[in-house]
Amino acid sequence: MHRIVLLAALLTRAVAAHVHITAPPGTEPAYLAQSTMPPTVFHNPQTKLRRITSRKGKAESPMLNYIFDSYATSNKHFHDKFRAPSFDGDLTSDTLINADTGATVLFDCRVTSLRDKTVSWIRVSDEDNLELLTVDLETHTADSRYKVDVAGETWKLTLLEAKVHDSGIYCCHVSTHPPMLRRFQLIVHAPEIKMNKEAFLESGETLSLKCAILHLSPGETLPEIRWYRGNNTTSLDEIRGGVLIETDLMTLTSHLQVALLKVEDAGNYTCALEVPLPMRTVARVHVLQGSSLAELQSGVKTTTSYVSLLFTTLIFLIATQHGER
Repeated sequence: MHRIVLLAALLTRAVAAHVHITAPPGTEPAYLAQSTMPPTVFHNPQTKLRRITSRKGKAESPMLNYIFDSYATSNKHFHDKFRAPSFDGDLTSDTLINADTGATVLFDCRVTSLRDKTVSWIRVSDEDNLELLTVDLETHTADSRYKVDVAGETWKLTLLEAKVHDSGIYCCHVSTHPPMLRRFQLIVHAPEIKMNKEAFLESGETLSLKCAILHLSPGETLPEIRWYRGNNTTSLDEIRGGVLIETDLMTLTSHLQVALLKVEDAGNYTCALEVPLPMRTVARVHVLQGSSLAELQSGVKTTTSYVSLLFTTLIFLIATQHGER
């Protein structure tokens, strides 16, 4: 009797292990095969993400494979997650940037494998005080001349209308541990206006003076350069004929020519930049008669010859004294 009960139990287990779900009429046989699919296994999230496939190459877990495809599409450089952030370029010394007053200054900082780290721009003043300019794409300074932008892996800080006091150290900061810093040294040159300070001419000749403005970027403002003589506030070409003024606004240079000089044309000639930054320089012009100029040149030659003769005599006397000893 016991053997019959034991045999019935074994047959019951065997039948239960091979039970099939009855398919509706007209259903494909593949429907029955799905009831025997092994359960989906969720691996430890810290393990490497990979596609789950069966031995025949067919996906066994559509949801996990969908997650895998989405991740792979949005993270084409998946291997970069194992690289530490780094700067491109030479970091052994500060990057030097020279700029003219009024120019637009651009700082470029390329950071690879940034991931979840933050990029900030910091200015170091002369007193070693730190001024936070930007954090990521947000500006944290009241100075509206600073702008920040990012293109790919390059973080760009822009400074508009640079001034001399903007000179100093600028740092590209990455929030790693310890922090990463890339330094830029900005030198904004003060504008200058240059011209010869004195000129000697003979009456009837043509005066030629050249004026140049250096280290100034006018931006969108149209510069204005004017010439004056003496204390006149009216431009020279408006009060005298025979005046030619050629001005190049691209190079900020101006050339003054005054033909058929007269003695009364002597005096101070002023080259003035009126816009965008008032600047002036003065040249003293001497207009002499032909004989006066000849006497002046002769006097210079005579004086030079006299000095040379006196110097030669002194050397001879010194040598003679040493010979007698």
